[in-house]
Amino acid sequence: MTQRKTIVLTAGGTREPIDDVRFVSNVASGALPAAIADVLLQLGHDVHYIHGPGAIRPGHAVLDLDLTTTPPEAVEAQTRAWLADAIERRARLARGALTLRPIRTAHEVATTLREVCTTLQPEAVACAMAVADFAPVATAGKLSSRQTTLTLEMAATAKAIDGVKPAAPKTRLLGFKLLSGATESQFCEAAKRQIERANADLVFCNDMQDLNQGRRRGLLIGHDGTIVARLDGGSGPTALGVLAEALVTAWLAD
Repeated sequence: MTQRKTIVLTAGGTREPIDDVRFVSNVASGALPAAIADVLLQLGHDVHYIHGPGAIRPGHAVLDLDLTTTPPEAVEAQTRAWLADAIERRARLARGALTLRPIRTAHEVATTLREVCTTLQPEAVACAMAVADFAPVATAGKLSSRQTTLTLEMAATAKAIDGVKPAAPKTRLLGFKLLSGATESQFCEAAKRQIERANADLVFCNDMQDLNQGRRRGLLIGHDGTIVARLDGGSGPTALGVLAEALVTAWLAD
């Protein structure tokens, strides 16, 4: 039987306010960390899920039906099948315990992550959230929409992952690095910089071009900056789950 662990994940993206009604954000959906959390819950672990606005949450299930074109009998059949699968999945996820911790900004995720790690001393932490590198100097109220141009003053944000090991020195820290059109050597260099700065144990690197093509794969980089594993979930509806299982196995391996 798997030993029950306390594990922290960050997921999605942050929203950095420009004024009271506008913000700067990114394309991160939280799909991979949500799939990782599903695997961890099925294994019976305690998962603390720090997520940005709109991020996919563990156990998320959507029935996608076009009611304008799907025949009534097909709607009923697909709904019954979906419901049966959802009930079975709910039972599997209930083996673990899930705590949701919503945040909005880079400052909030850094503060929340540090507090959770200090309090819980988790066995493992995965920082998969796409935290904004820069945040606008926010303006109170609403900027005029009559302007033809808008110049924003941006300030660098703190790296949330950097606060993990000082708060929880014994945790097994997994970082994430998303690039676009990168070579393996570029991935290794980017991962090595994060490992040296945050004292991460592993970094999972993937490519935006693969994601745009529906391919779920990436490189797992070890503490010495070399490739530990090439993980490939393939494409299609099961790809995300396959990749998440492989990543969890490698990350939590003794």
